[in-house]
Amino acid sequence: MSVAKRLCRLISYLAAMLAIIVCVTHATPELAPGAKPLPAAANSASLTSDSTHLDFNKDILPVVSKCQPCHFAGGKMYARLPFDKPQTIRKLGAQLFTRIKDEKEQALIRRFLAQTDSTGQTTLQETKHAAHN
Repeated sequence: MSVAKRLCRLISYLAAMLAIIVCVTHATPELAPGAKPLPAAANSASLTSDSTHLDFNKDILPVVSKCQPCHFAGGKMYARLPFDKPQTIRKLGAQLFTRIKDEKEQALIRRFLAQTDSTGQTTLQETKHAAHN
């Protein structure tokens, strides 16, 4: 791989990480005076509790960020399959598992897909291809 491609990938990766950091830091609510922050284990409840609502930016985006740079802004696949949009992840459903092999990450994505959207419709989309894997 050429130096230019490596540099391009590094810049894309750093830009995505910066975007995630900005989203997380701006989405963190301020504590009321005298309130104590939750321990780190409580903040990661979405990774262990089936009853916790998953947040796309916090829980799913870090999993699919390994698909950099192609499926993120500036990548060659971004126009067709932008992985920074929850609609794309829901549309692909279990087809993502052709690239995401880790069982914990797959379980997290399945939980996200099983959540209901704003209309109350279940968004789970299993495919024939995923059933064969």
